[in-house]
Amino acid sequence: MTRYKVILQYVGTRYAGWQIQKDQPTVQGQLRDALHKLTGEVVTVIGAGRTDSGVHAMEQVGHFTLSQETALEKLCRGLNGVLPWDIRVMQLDPAQPKFHAQKDALKKRYEYRIYNGPVLPPFLYGYVHHMTHPLNVQAMQEAAESLCQSHDFSGFAAASTKVKNPTRTVFLSRIQERGYHITYQVEGDGFLHHMVRNIVGTLLEIAVEKRPPTDILKILDSKDRRMAGPTAPAHGLYLMRVWY
Repeated sequence: MTRYKVILQYVGTRYAGWQIQKDQPTVQGQLRDALHKLTGEVVTVIGAGRTDSGVHAMEQVGHFTLSQETALEKLCRGLNGVLPWDIRVMQLDPAQPKFHAQKDALKKRYEYRIYNGPVLPPFLYGYVHHMTHPLNVQAMQEAAESLCQSHDFSGFAAASTKVKNPTRTVFLSRIQERGYHITYQVEGDGFLHHMVRNIVGTLLEIAVEKRPPTDILKILDSKDRRMAGPTAPAHGLYLMRVWY
């Protein structure tokens, strides 16, 4: 038995997220099917995180185990030969027998991309969230910084979220601006369902001055999803990196 660590990039537009779902195309399902086609084995692929429907990944990490060792270059080339164009294996390495892509992850970085110009270039369609209203980036940054450290993030989680411990530690939360491009970067030891997109939706309300930056702390204290802003669209969100 040989365990492999795989690093994937994918465009999430055509998929109902990472995790396998009945009668819907998913990234996990595509990789499982590709492995079965190449090896004849029914393989379980575990990912570092369950990206939502429409969310992209620059570095999704996964692991799987094959009963027989296969040459890395041949397996990587074969997978990319049968996977659809919008999913690519970027790196494939042998892993320790007990390596676990999800449980061994120390922290993750997500990035949310916004285009704040009057006209969206067509080549960015589906890859950024387009906002035509001028945004107060300074207010967004002030609010974003207040998310650092450990908090109960129930106020920013999807209403249906059920976890034993909703406390997460955020190590980095910042806004970067370059011309019309505005990026929100956040690193943490874990993220609740819709947490990043709900934070972005709230930051955008702050950016158009519908609420003050201090509302971030009020939402954290309330632990009430209804206090936060709307869920930002999935197509602006990217899983950027996973640390082990």
